[in-house]
Amino acid sequence: MLLEYLGAYKNKLSNKINGVIHIKTRENKVGSVLLSFITGPFTLTPKERFTDPHTNYWVCPEIARLFLEKGFDVDIINWDNKTFLPKKKYDVCVDLQHNIERLEPVLGDKCKRVMFIISSYPEFQNNAEEKRLNDLFQRRGVRLSFGRKEDYSKNVQFTDFIGGYGNKTVRSSYPDFIKDKIVPIPVPSMDIYDAPKNKDYDKVRKNFLWFGGGGAILKGLDLIVEAFADLPQLNLSLIGPAPFEEEFAKTYEKELSLPNIKRHNRPRINESGVAMIDDIPLEDIISESAFVIGLSASEGGGAATVQAMQLGLIPITTPQTGINEEAPGFVIHEPTLANIKKLILEVSTMYETDLKKLSYDTWNFAHTNHSKKAFTKKFNEFIDQIVNTQ
Repeated sequence: MLLEYLGAYKNKLSNKINGVIHIKTRENKVGSVLLSFITGPFTLTPKERFTDPHTNYWVCPEIARLFLEKGFDVDIINWDNKTFLPKKKYDVCVDLQHNIERLEPVLGDKCKRVMFIISSYPEFQNNAEEKRLNDLFQRRGVRLSFGRKEDYSKNVQFTDFIGGYGNKTVRSSYPDFIKDKIVPIPVPSMDIYDAPKNKDYDKVRKNFLWFGGGGAILKGLDLIVEAFADLPQLNLSLIGPAPFEEEFAKTYEKELSLPNIKRHNRPRINESGVAMIDDIPLEDIISESAFVIGLSASEGGGAATVQAMQLGLIPITTPQTGINEEAPGFVIHEPTLANIKKLILEVSTMYETDLKKLSYDTWNFAHTNHSKKAFTKKFNEFIDQIVNTQ
């Protein structure tokens, strides 16, 4: 325990002064890795914890662990660190989409540059959000700001290996010269659950959930709220920061006050390690719905949607939300208000036996393909591909 505290405080100090954390392998050393991701998880003492259930707080340490077990020392910097320059040679650099272009001139010819993607290509995403903002202006005459605008970069031009989240649609957003080289890595769920039992599908069939991060218009929350505002017989629960974004909340003040639309704050992990929203377990809020709806114009792996699928919620998504094409559920290729309302009305009247089977199939797919174990297996194979390629 004492060594863990000393290690954490050493990392805190190194991170604050130098912007980098050093971890030595306990195996026979074969090389060094630079991981441009997030440093926070490596600075926690045994009594400290993150309250945000975002996947990155587990994924980054897991990637480091896999390299350490293969005999690599690992240095970690934050993905947005724009000042760090290597003082030694690295065999591999794994970057979270943002730093390879800057680091490329100093990494050396022998360093293998790896890009880990968690979203669509920046140019694609910016264009998609601009279109959604323009569509909103045409419908309601209000001009909102970008919520998830990405910086353009040439990172992919300096990448030797590329892998990450998303489906074929997400991968196809990348330039032609690189998109077919992307190695699919499943986004992991932070919590998995037993198959849904004793769920009253007749009771919850009219209940829908939206669960996600920031960027309301990019994620189609405007379309979803407008659709449910016209369908008072159906209920919509919203979880996450997007429904509370100032411009969005002001624009949709009337709709968000309707009795069939309810907003919830983003979940936090309590001292017992349970994700909660206020005093209610996140699991309980999610389980009150039969469907999870995600109509993003650009996404990575749709981690929050996948988390709801772990509880058997049937997904209703656009291809751009990033959910695997083989997953059960419903896909809206053209998310117009008419198409959205038509589909959610249809699914809300499905036979209970059909709902139950589709819910189980959804749970089984998420349980099989989006666990921490599934992530570790695929990323471990990706590392082997990287280090074994001459």
